[in-house]
Amino acid sequence: MSGKLDQRGFGLIEIVLVLVILAVAGALLYRYVGSTARTVEKIQEERTLAHARFAADQATLGSIRSVLQTYQAQHGQWPADKPAVIGLLPSPPRFQCAGNDFEYDPAIGTLRLLIADVTRC
Repeated sequence: MSGKLDQRGFGLIEIVLVLVILAVAGALLYRYVGSTARTVEKIQEERTLAHARFAADQATLGSIRSVLQTYQAQHGQWPADKPAVIGLLPSPPRFQCAGNDFEYDPAIGTLRLLIADVTRC
């Protein structure tokens, strides 16, 4: 046999190098998964708040509608315009969705929210 060593398999340095690379990749993957989970939690929390704000705006519109129906039952007609409707309320309506308000059609006494989509709230 010659003086050459049989060099089959991996040496200690190669094994340690692979383990270090796997450890770094694992740490990066762990951080990525953790930040993704926090992002998903934040989105779900914001979605819940948007639904709550939208529900509050719908409830506010419902109370305005109730005042309008009472007025129509007492007077036999709908208020002339939106400022007249606001004048019937004990205080101006406060909507929770940013930029939300209501539209009033005096011909048939209907109300609707300007922002009628919870995703815009």
